[in-house]
Amino acid sequence: MSNHIANRLNSQLKTRLPKLSVSKNLKLIFFSCFVFAFGDGLFTYLLPVYLNQLNASPTDVGMLYAVYYLSLGITPLLGGLLADRFDNRKIIITGSLLWIPVPLALAIATNWTQLWLPMILYGTFFGSTSICIFIIRSTPPEKTMQTFGLWSASVAFGYVFSPMIGGAIAAAIGKQPVFLLAACLYITSVLPLIFINNLPKAEPKIQTAPTAHKFSDFKKLIILCGFFSLIIFAISLINPLISQYMHEVYNQNVFNLGVFGAATSFGWIFFSFTIGKIGDKYSKMSAMLSSIAICILSFSLISTINNFSLLFVASFLSGASKCMFGLVWAITGSAAPQGYTGRWISISQASIHLVSFGAPIIGGILYEISPYLAFVTTILLLASLALLATFKRRL
Repeated sequence: MSNHIANRLNSQLKTRLPKLSVSKNLKLIFFSCFVFAFGDGLFTYLLPVYLNQLNASPTDVGMLYAVYYLSLGITPLLGGLLADRFDNRKIIITGSLLWIPVPLALAIATNWTQLWLPMILYGTFFGSTSICIFIIRSTPPEKTMQTFGLWSASVAFGYVFSPMIGGAIAAAIGKQPVFLLAACLYITSVLPLIFINNLPKAEPKIQTAPTAHKFSDFKKLIILCGFFSLIIFAISLINPLISQYMHEVYNQNVFNLGVFGAATSFGWIFFSFTIGKIGDKYSKMSAMLSSIAICILSFSLISTINNFSLLFVASFLSGASKCMFGLVWAITGSAAPQGYTGRWISISQASIHLVSFGAPIIGGILYEISPYLAFVTTILLLASLALLATFKRRL
């Protein structure tokens, strides 16, 4: 009797709480992303300081990062064209291989002028479009957002402890070993990708004669890209300034800033799953609105309260801002017509990176006028976009 009741309860739980099934391909891709993120996290936060040691002035550092961001904005367009026409597995592997020379070049550089090409390669970002296609075509529609969340979490987990490890190694034996270790992890991240199975051929593009239908699709893409670009612009306006604000306005020490950074990474992992579930249970736009609301709460707390515990909570909440990119790609890719998934995702990637290119500069100008002004501007812009989306749920 007891076994019968237990089996019945177990059956009901499995029915009401289905597990998220992830294919072998996606497991390999997510593991590869974790290893890469761990290697990248070893040096990415040290890079500006290292560039200064290579005789780069603040303006020189800005120019190198400008090249990086331009590459980050342009290369997804190439990725979209390739993803819709060629083997996605080979595109992902090629994109990963292009990153390997970056830490090696940093390790042997003697002057910042030797790093123009490495920064271009560092910003090469066309493999992500193919990863998005793998997720969309390997996952049931009702689980798409959670799977994108799992991808985001696998990347976030790689950045939790690696900055501290990289900093410790650099302090003990220098920065060159950090770059060499990062290169080894970059190479290791490619190995799981070799065992990915090819995706079956996608369904052919629907040849719809009516021009009005094509115009409607194009209009939808423009609206989505414009809306999401403004969201990422608002986030990029304030994110680079948060640590500076806490240090200069609240006098939080470096150790506390490190704790807040770790809290943000854990929040990134947590909200990757939570917001993904919201998107699958309700709607993808509900997930985006939830992220915006959490970000507004986080930025409001950070800008008004100087208390370690509350700042820790606010930093954890700010991890929701890190999930925005996955949400954008999930929504755009799911809305794309058959045969155009890669192009739609790549156009959204390019647009948000290019539009947000000047956001940190504008944020810095606002911060110099008043530290609070940058926060107020971001909060008002996000709130306005959330209200717009609430009244235009057909986006």
